Amino acid sequence: MADASAPRDGGDSRLAAFADPLAGWHNDDILLDKDARQALGAVQPQLLRVLDWPELRALFKQHEGPANQHVRRGRQLGLMAGGCGVLALAVAAVALLVPQGAAVVVGAVALTLAAVAGALFAARRLVTRSTELWLGSRYWTERARGLYFQVLINNLDQAVAAMTDNTALAGWKATRARALEALPPARDMADRVRALARDVSDDEVWILPEWREPPPPPTPGPDLDRLLERLRAQRFDVQIAYSRRKLGESMGAPRRRAEANAALAKVAMVVAAVAGGGAGLALLLGHGPETLVTRAAAAVALAAVGVVLGLRALNDALYPSAELVRFAGYNAAAVQARAQFDGGGLDAKIDALRAMEAHAYRDLRDFIASHARD
Repeated sequence: MADASAPRDGGDSRLAAFADPLAGWHNDDILLDKDARQALGAVQPQLLRVLDWPELRALFKQHEGPANQHVRRGRQLGLMAGGCGVLALAVAAVALLVPQGAAVVVGAVALTLAAVAGALFAARRLVTRSTELWLGSRYWTERARGLYFQVLINNLDQAVAAMTDNTALAGWKATRARALEALPPARDMADRVRALARDVSDDEVWILPEWREPPPPPTPGPDLDRLLERLRAQRFDVQIAYSRRKLGESMGAPRRRAEANAALAKVAMVVAAVAGGGAGLALLLGHGPETLVTRAAAAVALAAVGVVLGLRALNDALYPSAELVRFAGYNAAAVQARAQFDGGGLDAKIDALRAMEAHAYRDLRDFIASHARD
């Protein structure tokens, strides 16, 4: 899942209900953040030897930036188009309340805003290539995240040996280097996204084909236990925390913002209906279309409709309901896998880690498919 790491706590607790719970996430599950590496190295330096992967970190950062840039561009165009559309309706509503001479000027402004909204919307639809680049970068970064864990899950004995033996550490780094070469070329990602959007049957979780079948069970021991517990924290705890913050109670969480927008849209819809009914009643009582009471009611109805359309566009652009459903499903799958990890022996723990890779890949496929259709 994108951008998964533990956010930093702090700040005025009175503002916690309004803070963005996803601010400051640094992908600490794969130790991209310097603070996370220092914290682990201070308490378990042997684990840092095998969990820190500088080569993967450098490539991940190289593609994370473009992914974020592409999504910001599309969202900004969508928000600007929606904002201009709402302003166009609001200005048109004002035209109903001013003298006829001024109404011509106001109407021209409304028409200009509507034209700008249309142009921005068309521009957003025309940046399909940008969307494909964004999704391609996101696909690559999430496969890189998966590779980080898949190498560990399928080479536990080697990783454990590398915790204390320098010769084994050299072999461990060679194993990782070979695995890194198996990642799909980043230059082909836009084409890969188009193929993924068409082929919904793709279920290739494992980056290396030989990983499809579990390797022989690792040798039990205290170092293995320490490594598995760290994998529990990085693969399960971080992802559960991330998805829960997406679905959280803070007004900064996407779920609550989506709910607030939906509630405001319903209120605006009621206002539009009441105002529209008021305009009809005014006409029924003999007030002509040119009277202030009729025009005022019509203006309020028109403005309220603009608010409804704007809020719904905002929800679609930033907090689509499909995304929230996806996060809820992913959270449930991760919680179930962690419970399996906690409740069983060595075999169950490894099975749970392998199951988590399948959950993460299915979530990535759902993410690509939903956004490729936008």
